[in-house]
Amino acid sequence: MANMAARCTSCGECVRPCAFLQQQGTPAAIAKRGSTPDNLLTAYGCSLCGLCDALCPEQLSPSSQFLAMRREAAAQGLVDLKPYKPWLTYEWLGGSLLFRRDHIPANCQTVFFPGCSLPGTRPAATKKLFRRLQQHDRSIGLVLDCCGKISHDMGLVKRFNTIFNHLQQRLKTYGITRVLTACPGCSKMLRTYGQGIEVQSIYELLAEQPTNLPETILGTVSVHDPCPSRFDQAQHKAVRKLIERTGYRIEELPSSGPVTRCCGQGGMVEGCAPGTVHREATLIGAEAAERPLVSSCGGCCETLSNMTPTAHVADLLTSTGSFSGRPLSSFRRWLNRLLLRFSRLQ
Repeated sequence: MANMAARCTSCGECVRPCAFLQQQGTPAAIAKRGSTPDNLLTAYGCSLCGLCDALCPEQLSPSSQFLAMRREAAAQGLVDLKPYKPWLTYEWLGGSLLFRRDHIPANCQTVFFPGCSLPGTRPAATKKLFRRLQQHDRSIGLVLDCCGKISHDMGLVKRFNTIFNHLQQRLKTYGITRVLTACPGCSKMLRTYGQGIEVQSIYELLAEQPTNLPETILGTVSVHDPCPSRFDQAQHKAVRKLIERTGYRIEELPSSGPVTRCCGQGGMVEGCAPGTVHREATLIGAEAAERPLVSSCGGCCETLSNMTPTAHVADLLTSTGSFSGRPLSSFRRWLNRLLLRFSRLQ
C-alpha cells in the first residue's frame, strides 16, 4: 500500500465510474488508512474488475492493492464467510467428483475447459462446441472442473492454491500443454497461475477457421466484454468476428473493451453490499439502449438478461439458445452440469 500511497495522485479518473471508490475515496486515500481491520475489510466492496487499472494515468493497479487487502484480511481471520457461503459452496461442488470429468483421448495434448457457467446454463452448446473442436482435431479432450477463481478473489489463498494446484497437477499428469477456455475468468486464472500451460480462448480458435459471411443481417446487437477479459484484445476481436459471422451487426457500448463495466457479480460484492448486481446491471442495460447484448461469460449473460435480451456467443454459434430474459434456476444449472458430466460426447 505504500507504493499506492506515494504514487497515486488522486486525480479521480478511477473514482468517477466506480461506486466503491466514490464511497471509500481514491486508491491513495485508502492506502494511507493502512492495514487496520476496518480498512482491510473495505476491499470486499471492490469488484476487482480492473476498470481502475485501465483508467489510471499513472499505470498503477489499484485492483491489485484491493486483492492484497482481501488476502491480508482473510489471513488475519477478519472475514465473516457466512454471507459468501453460496459462492463458496458453488465452487466446492463444481470441483467435486460428482461434477468433475476428464475425457482424455489418445495422444491428447489440448483440452477444452469450459468452466462452470457455460456447462450449467448451456450444456448442449458446450457439447456442440466440443464436437466442433474434435472435428478439427480428434485428440482434443474435455475437462469439466472449477478453476478456483471464487476463492482467489475472496483472498482465500490456501483454499485457492489447493483447488488450482490439484487441477494443474491433473493436467500435467495427462501431458496437457494447451487449454482452450470458454470462460474469461478461467482464462485469467490459467494464464496467471498455470505454469507451462498455453491458454487460448475457444473463440480465438473458432475465429481463425475460414467461413463465409452471411448474406442477411439479422439485427443489431451490442457486446458486453466480461471484466476478466478487459485487456484481452485477441478475445474481444474474435468474439466480434464470430458474432458478425452469425449475421449480426455490432454497435459498441460506451463502456467496452478495456473500459468495460463489471456486471455486478465480480468479487462477490453482493455478499457485503446487497443491491450491487442490480445497480451495475442496470447501468449496462441503460448503455445498451434496448439493443440485445451478446457476451462470452455465462455469469454476465444470466445477470444482464434481467435488464435486456442477452445471448451468449455460444448460443449464436451453436443455435442452441436465443436472446432470453429469464435466467435459469440454481437447481436447473446443477442438473445441467450433472447431465453433462455423465452424457455421451460423441
